[in-house]
Amino acid sequence: MTNLPLNTPLNALLQRQLAGGQQIGAQVCVYKDGKVVADVCAGQMGPDDPRPVRPDSLFLSFSTTKGVAALALHQLADQGLIDYDAPVAKYWPAFAQHGKDKVTVAQAMSHQCGLHAMPEPFKVADITDWEAGIRRMEEGVPAWEPGTATGYHAVTYGWIVGGIVQGATGRHIKEVIRDNVAIPLGVQHEMYVGIPDGVEDRLTTLEIVAAGEGAPIPADHDMFKAMPLAMWRHFNHMPFRKACLPSGNGHFTARALAKMYAALAGDGSIDGVRLVSPGRIAQMQRIVTCETDRVLMTPINKGIGFMMGGVEGGIHGPSGPRETAFGHAGAGGSMAFADPEAGLAVALTINKMQYPLPGEGTTLEICDLIRSELGVA
Repeated sequence: MTNLPLNTPLNALLQRQLAGGQQIGAQVCVYKDGKVVADVCAGQMGPDDPRPVRPDSLFLSFSTTKGVAALALHQLADQGLIDYDAPVAKYWPAFAQHGKDKVTVAQAMSHQCGLHAMPEPFKVADITDWEAGIRRMEEGVPAWEPGTATGYHAVTYGWIVGGIVQGATGRHIKEVIRDNVAIPLGVQHEMYVGIPDGVEDRLTTLEIVAAGEGAPIPADHDMFKAMPLAMWRHFNHMPFRKACLPSGNGHFTARALAKMYAALAGDGSIDGVRLVSPGRIAQMQRIVTCETDRVLMTPINKGIGFMMGGVEGGIHGPSGPRETAFGHAGAGGSMAFADPEAGLAVALTINKMQYPLPGEGTTLEICDLIRSELGVA
């Protein structure tokens, strides 16, 4: 797709970022009004892997995975299997323990459960053992009264959304994502939550930087409870890549993510494939809380499984200034979102992690260029 309208300016920007040491490898895919307008890749597969990034290279995209898992839940709501305002315990009775009986699906999916903390000290099995994670959510004691505060469930979101989906369907969320999202879109070889055997040669390698590392944040802060520093170094390792963690170990291509969000930026369908009914998009745009997040220490517009666009302190993030835009960023810079008002869907996968200040950074630069070139800023 070398003649797409945005390929030339995006390639030029990516080459500048590569030359400046701001990127190692990246993919960018953009849809406007249901049509692909950019599909580019640049750089190399990893800091020590000089192979060039290809369109089908797989990037571990951290919390960008949350948006894919959220869609799976919204599809079930579209089918009448889940009510956002019903208690989680309606679908998952064991979740009701320790005062969690009234937590609604919408509250759980907007990080209001108070179950953000990971076990201490961190062990690899804390992420790779699915059933143990589910039990921890069932037996977990909330850090605050659910619904009274919000704190990013960076890792634990995966078991929360997984437990709800499994309770409503009797099926593992990994299967639901594959069967309801990836296969219908024809991207089943480019959208994995837990990789299968046989794709190892397509895996990019991350230059990992832990969230909060080196920052003046107390060691006992909620950020490090939600995202232990000892966790990060394992994400390039195969046990993490093969586990199912629908909060943070999805492996994607940018074009797979962009196609998914292109459906959501329109009427719920793309290329004749319907993911949700047209009316469901409004529920994906529903802001559940905009309070200051106890883990991330900033106000964030949160929806039902998605992070929303908008302006805070005169600054917008990669998903743009409109609060009706929704999607999810991943630690270090990956991003995928839909902006229905603009008919825009953007996906960006990277392997050099960075944590820029608000209003700065390579991901924002790319997304702002896209909006500017398309005249939707």
